[in-house]
Amino acid sequence: MSEKYDLVILGGGPAGYVPAIRAAQLHRKVVIIEKDEMGGTCLNRGCISTKTLVASASLYRHAAMAKKFGLQGSLDFDYTAIAKRKDMIVTRLRKGIEAHFNHMGIEIIRGHGTLKSADLIDVEGRELQARNILLSPGSVPMIPGFMNREGILTSREILAMDTLPESLIIIGGGVIGCEFASIMTSFGVKVTIVEMLPDILPGVDADVAAVVMKALKKAKVKIHTGQPVEKINIIPAEASVTLRDGTVLTAQKLLAAIGRKSRTADSGFEAAGIKMDDRGNIITDDNNRTNLRNVFAAGDATGKWQLAHAGSAQGIAAVHEMFDAAPRKVNADAMSGCIFTFPEVAMVGPGEDEWRKRGVKVKTSTSRYIANGKAMGMNETEGLVKLICKEQDDRIIGVQVVGADASSLIGWAVMAVNAGIKASDAAKYIHPHPALSELFMEASEGMGYGAIHG
Repeated sequence: MSEKYDLVILGGGPAGYVPAIRAAQLHRKVVIIEKDEMGGTCLNRGCISTKTLVASASLYRHAAMAKKFGLQGSLDFDYTAIAKRKDMIVTRLRKGIEAHFNHMGIEIIRGHGTLKSADLIDVEGRELQARNILLSPGSVPMIPGFMNREGILTSREILAMDTLPESLIIIGGGVIGCEFASIMTSFGVKVTIVEMLPDILPGVDADVAAVVMKALKKAKVKIHTGQPVEKINIIPAEASVTLRDGTVLTAQKLLAAIGRKSRTADSGFEAAGIKMDDRGNIITDDNNRTNLRNVFAAGDATGKWQLAHAGSAQGIAAVHEMFDAAPRKVNADAMSGCIFTFPEVAMVGPGEDEWRKRGVKVKTSTSRYIANGKAMGMNETEGLVKLICKEQDDRIIGVQVVGADASSLIGWAVMAVNAGIKASDAAKYIHPHPALSELFMEASEGMGYGAIHG
């Protein structure tokens, strides 16, 4: 006999476990199906894991600059201990989720789930009857056929390592590739990035990406752009990459970081009637509904964003829709994101390049870290804050930040874009001094009479 639930969720990542909690808060009977560890890629093999490594790398980088601060002494690192700390933090957070589930009465079923119909999911022979279903299966690393061979690393394998290679080639100069380049070069690994497009960090405005490019090169990362990979060869002691122009690169290890694809091929979606696009993404409407009655989808598998917080927001919005709670909508033009390179990048809303492609008339104003007293004291003078406003009404519609603490500073911009604040009003908000947040005030002033400090 089938077991009945108000909500069955397929996938325990941020797009699954977060909406499970919200549904339980709405006093619904919820079960979540996950065959691996709770927390998905983000917690176990992505966001949290990499950012824990970033924290260690950041501290080590700052220690190397100690003399500039009038400090004596040096600091060394033990990567095995760093990796152990990463695993400990991941385990603690995962156990925290599971304890919270237990407290809220959310059931977890371990196993592979298969969608059978709009109200039925099978978990290895166990049938679950659902009034509502949320599909959040996540994504997996993308590996082209000629790269799919033994010895190549993805983000999963490189995060599982407890020792470092002497050298590393990273195929892909996007978010994942640049983050790992920043981490690895901080610990002395000789890193080479290969990006087939003309620039690294596609999707980020050129002036912002240029700051990261300069920093990576200063850290002795070699970067080849506009060069597709034609051939790879991997033997136990060495990996080699041949570029289109004939250049041959060698390193001890090779990391494929060219992106991720939806994990939708093995859970019965097409057989059950779910409509998907030509890339294997689940098609959803503005309310996160699929074409099947009472079946919703959220997260990477929808193909809209590959961001944990976006997936969580989609999932919460779906729960509000299915249970008639206060309406929630995910505003694509107010989505935020962070890139944990050195320096960090953070943004909210489309960038200047994207707005202009859409034919929207915009104006921009930039405030640079080097003109900020707090940044000078921190020895973090590389970077900028850029505001993007509509010409017609001065409303802030996008912000991009590159520099120290960008991931924390972007909260100001998230509020500004979502609230539709005008730069002329933001210029009047009195910020504390000295603080990095003054950069937003300066950029806002730059839209009018002019920034005070440049």
